[in-house]
Amino acid sequence: MAGKEADTRERLIKAALRVFADRGIASATLREITVEAGANVAAVNYYFRSKEELTRTVLETCLRPINENRLRSLEKLVAENGEAAIPLESLVEALVRPMVEQSLDDYGGRSPVRLLLQVRALPQPLTNTILANQFDSIHRLFVQALGNTLPELSRSEIGLRYDFARGAIMQILGDLDPAARDLPDLPIKQARLDNETLIRQLVHFIAAGFRAPASPSFAGA
Repeated sequence: MAGKEADTRERLIKAALRVFADRGIASATLREITVEAGANVAAVNYYFRSKEELTRTVLETCLRPINENRLRSLEKLVAENGEAAIPLESLVEALVRPMVEQSLDDYGGRSPVRLLLQVRALPQPLTNTILANQFDSIHRLFVQALGNTLPELSRSEIGLRYDFARGAIMQILGDLDPAARDLPDLPIKQARLDNETLIRQLVHFIAAGFRAPASPSFAGA
């Protein structure tokens, strides 16, 4: 793709990400996106053929690098530890770090996080399929690795705690977005957490949750 065409396509993807994150995919219009991108409305049809294909491209563009880095980190840990269980904090960091580092947008916000929270809260067949393609295999690998590290927990309990961990990551990153409202008595934005501090805090919190005693409700599960 020629330089000018590639630039227009990239501007449309970045503009769509911002507009989708601000307005929601269903509410966003192609005109809003093209105005944000400084392109004409016909450009969307030229590069993506439809709003649905643009949606797919936007989600894949912002999510694929996160999960590719998660996979590389996990594969490195497996290679380093051989048959031994992977240290819990290392596993959790492999899950946390890519999302923290790669969810920042060009404006210092967390547009990918806000968009992901929206598509999870308002599921649609298209976005459900995209999320399944992007996340299901990586989630299975992490749950399996966590099971090897925490053999005292049932697979069901590990799966639930893994979901708690994902929720903690998304909640904190969503609250740190400049567009999010500051919550009274929860001054997370005022803490001015840099990425490294945020990663350390999340890893410490999530690892402690995984190390909690098994819940009686999961005994024998």
